Formats: sequence, C-alpha cells, structure tokens
Amino acid sequence: MKTLTDYKNLSPEEKGAVIALGNFDGLHRGHQAVIHAAKDRAKALGAPLAVGVFRPHPVLFFKPDTPPFRLMSAALRARTLVDLGVDFLYEIPFNAALRDMDDRQFVDHVLHDGLGARHIMVGEDYGFGKNRCGNAESLTRLCAKHSIDVSALDLVGLHRFYGKYGSTDIRKAVKDGDVFHAAHMLSRPFIVDGTIIQGEQRGRTIGFPTANLDFGDYVRPRFGVYAVEIRLSGENEEARAGDKRGKTPWYPAIANTGKRPTVGGEAARLEVHIFNFERDIYGEEVEVAFRSFIRPETKFENFYALKAQIAKDCLGARAIFGI
Repeated sequence: MKTLTDYKNLSPEEKGAVIALGNFDGLHRGHQAVIHAAKDRAKALGAPLAVGVFRPHPVLFFKPDTPPFRLMSAALRARTLVDLGVDFLYEIPFNAALRDMDDRQFVDHVLHDGLGARHIMVGEDYGFGKNRCGNAESLTRLCAKHSIDVSALDLVGLHRFYGKYGSTDIRKAVKDGDVFHAAHMLSRPFIVDGTIIQGEQRGRTIGFPTANLDFGDYVRPRFGVYAVEIRLSGENEEARAGDKRGKTPWYPAIANTGKRPTVGGEAARLEVHIFNFERDIYGEEVEVAFRSFIRPETKFENFYALKAQIAKDCLGARAIFGI
C-alpha cells in the first residue's frame, strides 16, 4: 500500500481509484463494510482501491485540547488497511484551507481535480464540507457533474433494533473496561501500540518486571488490570515479509492501566508484565491487545500488599490463557 500525504500533484497512476471516505478511527465493522464494498467496486471497474482520511482528525484541528479519544494510531490503521487489500491511503491534510471549503469546493478541488476519483463509497451518515454542510445526497449530486459515481451504504449494526456500530460506542465500551464488547464491534481486540519506555523499574524489585508505554492520543481504558497479549512490531514485520502473518507470536501477559496510586504516580500509563519472557525490549515498537478486564485500579497500603495482589492477578490471567 502506498500512503500519499496530499491530494495535489498526484501522478496519473495515483489517481482514478475507487475511494472509501471517512475518518475510519478504529476500522470497526461498519468501516470495514464500506471498504469491502469499495473493494468489490474497484475489482469490477479494474481500478485501484483507496481509502481517504483527514489528518489530523478534524476534532483535533478544531479542539486541539480535546481529551485523548483515538481508537487506533495512524501507523496501526495503515498496517490494518494493508491486510484489507487497500492500494492507496490518501491522508488529506486538514488545514484552514480545507476547513473553509464547502461541499461543492471539496468535490471540485479534492475529489475531482486532486484525486481524480473514479467512484466514492461512504456510509449513509457521511458529512463533509464547511460546518458539515454536505451529506451523502449532495455528494452524489455534486460528483455526478464530474461523472464520479457515489454509493452510500446503509449503516451496519449488530441488529436493526440495536443501532449501528460506531466509534463513539466503542470508546464508551473501552472507557467502561468492557473490552469484550469493544472487540466485537471492532472485529478485533482493542489494541494500543507504541514504544517501550524506561520506567522506574519498581516491578523488578517485587518480581514482576514490566514493559511500559505511554497512551499518547489513545482513549483511556478503565483504569485497572487486564489480561492482554503483546506483539513485537519487528517480529510482525518479519512475518509479513515471509508471508507468515498467522504465525506472528502474541505473548500472553497481564497489564495495569492507570496512575499507579500506590507509588504516587500522576500520568496514566500502560504497564505490561509478559509471562515467561526475559528479553530486553526497551525502545522496541509493540502492540498490546486487551483481552479481558480483571479488576479496577486500587491503592494498596504498601508494596507487600501490592505484590500479593499482582500474584493473584497473574494467576487469573494465566487461567484465562490456559497457562
């Protein structure tokens, strides 16, 4: 997959795609339905398959101080799109010029002149343009002037009585610690990726060394202890290169999310203790998949009480993984 960071000055080979448009934060089941429909259309037309997103997310442009809310980093989204068979990822810069475009200008300048779109695929609730003045109906009408076809898909949900799959609902599930429900809506576990950083190494002193990550822009899960799995991104890339995607190892682990009140922590952090693992992975890129919530964050009287509880938590997580 080729990632393009602007919609201007593209080569002829980078244009003429069937484009799925959306924010695609999390790439949940609803997003996947749009992309799969675009893939079918691209195959029928003999055209490339593309996904178009805004970067940064419009919410961050309008409200840069908004609390962390992302379900997926840009890097993880790109890796997932490769698995979905996408040829081009258009990361359309969201800036003041784009903010001020109405729906007609967006279609004329971005979709037609810039990307040379062949076909546009969106969800039926798609909104775009200045103050979200555009919708699926205006997109269809305006694109027709350039002979660009548009398909607006019905929303995808668990059942018509329960409504659509949506990023807002998934964020709420993660915040509530309901990672089972979040995984169902995503079609995969909620995953946090990042670089292993140096911590205070207190875990080593009580026999539970941890790999530590900052949450960055990710939505904060309910603070507490989880059964998780961790994968080293380097090993994942090696598996991709060798066409062994199904054999990339996920290591069973236990994780604590929160501010570590027993030791007076202040910043939210993800600490992962990997079972039966002794390698030094400082500085490595990893992915952490949340599998099951075990208990909420608790402040203990001392390190001895904390150590005893962690031992119990590890037994529970090992039971979940059958080890």
